Amino acid sequence: MCPRILLYGLSPELSRELRDVLITTHHVPEIDDEMRAGGLCWSETDLVFCPADPSALAKVLTATAAQQPRLRVIATSRLPETAEWLDAVEAGAADYCAAPFEATQIRWLLAAHLSRLKPVAA
Repeated sequence: MCPRILLYGLSPELSRELRDVLITTHHVPEIDDEMRAGGLCWSETDLVFCPADPSALAKVLTATAAQQPRLRVIATSRLPETAEWLDAVEAGAADYCAAPFEATQIRWLLAAHLSRLKPVAA
């Protein structure tokens, strides 16, 4: 089963850049550019990339609270600032990534946050 990755509320340019890199890792994400957190089926989502902006991140974390810690939220930004990364993780994001996106970085994030979805051999 392929994990369901959602690009949520990112700017069109940032969403396009991240989508292109995800495709190189053989993952095709779903994209929802509208900030309508209450209307999505979070139980069917495995990983969310959303804005690192504190208000947008808080909205997503509140909407997904019932699915935590299974559902991982990655705060995403164009500004690779340490303070923003720390603020996002302290707010409840599972991780942080910033553009320009590198395939190696995205593969690492996917491995780290989706590995729990793989069945364990008996």
